[in-house]
Amino acid sequence: MIVQTRANIATVTNPQCKREGSKYSPPGFTIQRSSLIHKCLIVKVEIVVQFFKVGEIDTLKEQFNADVIVKAKWREPTLDGQQSSVKEEVDFSRIWSPKLYIENSLGDPKEQIRHRIVYNEKGEAYIYEKRVAKGTFMENLELDDFPFDVQDLTITVASELPISECELVEDREEHHVVNRQSFVDEQEWHLYVHTECNKKELVIDQVDNSVKRSALSVKCRAARRPGYFVWNIFMITFLICSLAFATFSVEKDKPQNRLQLSFTLVLTAVAFKSVVNSSLPRISYLTYMDKYLLVSMVMLSAVCTWHALVTRLLSDRAYADRIENIVLTILSVLYILYNIGFVVIIYLFVRRNKR
Repeated sequence: MIVQTRANIATVTNPQCKREGSKYSPPGFTIQRSSLIHKCLIVKVEIVVQFFKVGEIDTLKEQFNADVIVKAKWREPTLDGQQSSVKEEVDFSRIWSPKLYIENSLGDPKEQIRHRIVYNEKGEAYIYEKRVAKGTFMENLELDDFPFDVQDLTITVASELPISECELVEDREEHHVVNRQSFVDEQEWHLYVHTECNKKELVIDQVDNSVKRSALSVKCRAARRPGYFVWNIFMITFLICSLAFATFSVEKDKPQNRLQLSFTLVLTAVAFKSVVNSSLPRISYLTYMDKYLLVSMVMLSAVCTWHALVTRLLSDRAYADRIENIVLTILSVLYILYNIGFVVIIYLFVRRNKR
């Protein structure tokens, strides 16, 4: 493969190209000539993505709304040295195009596409494409740390042409931009200005995996504000589970009263679990919220189990009181240590991602 470097964008000769270079017509340009030249070259298209406006992030449907600007530029050798002859109303439909599209868009986003020709000091022509897209985009959310999670918001730009003809690369002159001032979901999320770019290869034909096309994924990040869940779920669950220890104040010879109070607390915890499930997709793993609620329900179940078993010890009242004090102490210490450990883990490991 022969590398031909021209100005800022490199083109690589396609090894599958036959000797069609002799068929190039000299001056003047046609769509056949433009397509023929790029057919023999692996054109590198430089991409930059700007998150102009980030809308609502839907955790349940795993998608987000956004207005993005995708800028692309590539070399067009057929227009070199024609600054004076090329008019503003050039027919860009007759010029080679990488046929870009947003791969993770949901449905058909509203797009406005504009083109222009720019010449450098050497008279080399570049095609600049600006695409303004408004729509909904899919995103596989990682909810292990919910509600202390940091999510990627990704825009994947791909080409319909195979990778042997077109390769998408990151723009070396412009940088990806995130506009935080137009962020709609500011009350629930904190949007970072940090961006990250990764190259991908997509399979065109599932039968023939060797045929691939180039893609570029640009992502920004948003951190969920956990205040709502901390005060309305974690704190309430902690208070409900703490009230379970108050049931030990009921006389041991009234297990029906003890169990009635304990079961009421269990049903309340189940109701809170249903509220959490309604705000999350059906995932096959446990989030931090799930783990906390499940441990709380295990603690409530342990209290209910003890109230059912203590009736077997009532024959010896002094022995029953001593055993119950031991059980109450063990359960209390375990629950306090668990809550302290949970807070430490959240601070050390989860919040480290946000910092």
